[in-house]
Amino acid sequence: MLQRLSVSNFAIINELNLSFGRGLTIITGETGAGKSILLGALRLILGERADLKQLNDQNKKCVVEAVFDISNLNLNSFFETNELDFENETIVRRELLPGGKSRAFVNDTPVNLNLLQSLSEKLIDIHSQFNSQNLFNQDYQLQILDAYVGQLNEIKSYRKLLNQRNQKRTELADLTEKLHELNKEADYRQFLFEELDTANLKDDEAENLEKEMNELKNVEEISRILDEAENKLNDGDFGILPTLRNISVQLQRISRLGKDFEEFYNRIESSRIELSDLNSEISIKLQKLEANPEKLEETASRLDLINGLLNKHRVQSIAELNEIKQQLETENLNSAQIENEIEELKKEISKLEEELNQSAAEISKNRKDVIPSVEKELIESVAKLGMENSAIELKLNSKPDFGPNGKDEIEFLFSANKGSQLKEIEKSVSGGERSRLMLAVKKLLAGKLELPTLILDEIDTGVSGRVADEVGNMMKEMSKNLQLITITHLPQVAAKADAHFKVEKQTEAEKTITSVNPLDKKQRILEIAALLSGSDITDSAIEQAELLISN
Repeated sequence: MLQRLSVSNFAIINELNLSFGRGLTIITGETGAGKSILLGALRLILGERADLKQLNDQNKKCVVEAVFDISNLNLNSFFETNELDFENETIVRRELLPGGKSRAFVNDTPVNLNLLQSLSEKLIDIHSQFNSQNLFNQDYQLQILDAYVGQLNEIKSYRKLLNQRNQKRTELADLTEKLHELNKEADYRQFLFEELDTANLKDDEAENLEKEMNELKNVEEISRILDEAENKLNDGDFGILPTLRNISVQLQRISRLGKDFEEFYNRIESSRIELSDLNSEISIKLQKLEANPEKLEETASRLDLINGLLNKHRVQSIAELNEIKQQLETENLNSAQIENEIEELKKEISKLEEELNQSAAEISKNRKDVIPSVEKELIESVAKLGMENSAIELKLNSKPDFGPNGKDEIEFLFSANKGSQLKEIEKSVSGGERSRLMLAVKKLLAGKLELPTLILDEIDTGVSGRVADEVGNMMKEMSKNLQLITITHLPQVAAKADAHFKVEKQTEAEKTITSVNPLDKKQRILEIAALLSGSDITDSAIEQAELLISN
């Protein structure tokens, strides 16, 4: 419920503070007084685009602030989902800055326009004679039946199942595409894996092969040099090792004469032992060295294979090739795993669709059961609104696919004249008829839903007399179940008000300003009398106004 509305620096509104209560609130005023401007300010709260031209004073910011009692609207989850502070009295504020930027806040938390629109549509429903397009919308037409049945929670449960099904279908499509791509390259991937697997590469193999091939290529020069080294180490009495052996014997004799001599001996003996070991290794290496063209060719071939694989896979090491081999093996296993996942998803989707079919069938049955009652109530309501010869027929048709509202398609057929063929509503209803029909729909829903604040903007235009009185009666009845704010020119409607505001325009300091003021009982009588007789209020108009109010 809208409790308070504050507007500053908007169009020709300088400063405005209004308080609203339950029941039927009526707003009247002369044409051009600013009633549409008041609605324009409210539309900012609804998240509509702002315009710098809406500033009264171009050097100041415009602020529109509305306070709502949302304690009975079950919006806790909405606030939690959108990380907003839930308050029973929630404040929605919109600011339009002189530079043209716009800001929006919910309980002082900044929000974007999309979120503001999502919240506001749960709080305010502004309906004018020109915006009855919902009547032509199948989703809205189905919602009329669902609200009448009282199965909106069932619709939510159905949509939850549908979302799960759709998510699974998306996963299935993604996995199927992934499997397709894997299968498309499966043969080549398998070939690459087998090539690497057959190669059986070891991480340090390339280095060892390089070393081995260098030996085989240079075996003659290596043999010559090692043979010469061995000869010089062992050559008779003048070789390096015999000479060192002789020196070691001599130094050993004097080693006991002092630490320095002992150190000399130890060092010479250590060098002799090291060179002796080296000599042994050279001898062993010489014995093993031999020219082996076949081995050289085999080694070169193996290195060519390794280098070819490195170039093919554009890597620098055998370790990286082995990682690629592991990855290829994993991808091959993934294909089988994906196939299993696809089969599981198909089973889950099938189960969800079975549940969806059951839910959609129940929803459809409930709708069909209430269609006669809905048709009857709507026909009775529009008859009271001066459309006595109207006929309405709602038809449900099944469709093969799941939609957001089940598997039903609806036809809303209407005729305003007796004997005329029933046609789709968008082809058979005039502007005035559409407004009254929408009012009948709102009345139907008012007793079935916890509707947000409903604002009716001159939807009673074009009616008079008995019909005008019935419009007022209908609005009064609707206001028992919701907060109803109505802008009207009809005295019959204005007389039904629980609260009455008048929009007036005056000039102050050569500037036009709009004000909205609550009317007391006496002021109400005069305003309704003015609606009856015009600017010259007669005694009979006052008497009639008093009679309308008393009735």
